Amino acid sequence: GTLLMDCPINCYITWKNRRSFDWCQVLPLLLANMCGVVPGTLLLRFSLPWVLKTVLGVVVVLLGLEMATRSLRPLRPGRDAPSMRYVVAVFSGMCAGLFGINMFLTAYLQRTAKDYPEFKGSICFLFLGENVFRLGVYITSGLITREALLFGAVSVPAAALAMALAGFLGPRMREDRLQKGAIVLFLLGGVSIIVKSIVFHT
Repeated sequence: GTLLMDCPINCYITWKNRRSFDWCQVLPLLLANMCGVVPGTLLLRFSLPWVLKTVLGVVVVLLGLEMATRSLRPLRPGRDAPSMRYVVAVFSGMCAGLFGINMFLTAYLQRTAKDYPEFKGSICFLFLGENVFRLGVYITSGLITREALLFGAVSVPAAALAMALAGFLGPRMREDRLQKGAIVLFLLGGVSIIVKSIVFHT
């Protein structure tokens, strides 16, 4: 259901930050991400066990902790091979198709972006392309139900409130605090996956 709201939100943020990132570098990542969405969506139809989601949540939390503690470790330049970004993009696309989670690509871009505007513009452009593509795959696969459409409609006021709040707080916060906030949300997303998987077996 949230996928329906993600598209216009990511479109707005991408347009607002369109001069902050290199489109030529992000487009190949988007194509690689889309390559992972299709097999991930096909696997979704087989209802993978909740244990797999729990493991995914643990990995997301570990990634979040790595992001949070990266500044405490010595910098080692040249460790990220160019091919690794495409491997991450494909795997992240599979997770998006399976669980609606594209966090692995978020973690990678948080590592490689030179500043927060570039990170925000790049990730929202990737999310926009992936969201539109995944929405089409879900529709053709029969995964968009009346309940999902209803949930998307109910989410409109909450999404509008969140956008207004972000627009108010964003210019008033330092870049380092915004990055820390993004990492906190990343960690909370991983914890949420673990809790929902263990408690509700979903």
